Amino acid sequence: MILLAAFHPYRFVWDPGWMVGLAAVGVAYPYVVRRYERRGSRVPLWRRACFFTGLAIVVLALFSPVEHLALTSMVSAHLLQNVMIVDWGPPLLVLGVTPAMAATVERHLPIRGPRLAWVGLAVWLAAFYTLHLPFYYDYALTHYWALDIEHVVFIVAGVLFWWPELTPGHLSYGQKVIYLFAAFLLIGPLDLVLALAGTPIYTFYLHTPKLWGLSPLQDQQIGAITMTIEQNVILFAACGAACVKMLAQDGLDGEGVVEATEALS
Repeated sequence: MILLAAFHPYRFVWDPGWMVGLAAVGVAYPYVVRRYERRGSRVPLWRRACFFTGLAIVVLALFSPVEHLALTSMVSAHLLQNVMIVDWGPPLLVLGVTPAMAATVERHLPIRGPRLAWVGLAVWLAAFYTLHLPFYYDYALTHYWALDIEHVVFIVAGVLFWWPELTPGHLSYGQKVIYLFAAFLLIGPLDLVLALAGTPIYTFYLHTPKLWGLSPLQDQQIGAITMTIEQNVILFAACGAACVKMLAQDGLDGEGVVEATEALS
């Protein structure tokens, strides 16, 4: 039996490849900001804060004890990590992109508007369902190149999912509500399978040491329930914000109709 102390649960992980890649992103963003501001396109401080907060979340997911626990001990840590790099970091990274920056990126995209949104949703769902299949999940934990692919796919899927939601010109507020509600409904079966399974799904974690004396099944259930709550909070918060803006817009449109009618009379 492996002793709990043997895996040092609060150890940080240092991956040179990811360090170089994320450092490059952290350096490139201020350079891009300066280029746009020289052209007269201001980048608000809150957007910069969002971008670097999102980048910090990805760094924490990949270098902090969350990564160490995911690699050596607990599926709950791995599920938390997945949510961090799909649904916590990417929306903040996207919020760091101004409309002018987004327009530059979208000139190179083959599609935009609602079609881009549904592609983003499809990629997001495919990433979650495919990469949580037991054969790949277990394989990636013993072949780190496959785990790196998993992380890259999750980050890209997160950016694609949140891009049409948070950048202008793709969806109306009503469409954003439908988009997020569809995501909530379609990701639900995966959350339910992980939470309600009567046996552990991932063999890698069957005999790894656990914090707090958890069994493999308890670890899986806690991770699934936590992932569900985290995803739902984010999706419903974004959906609520879209609803508020939609209602405010409808109110303004209604006032405009009333004013026009009064002017005509």
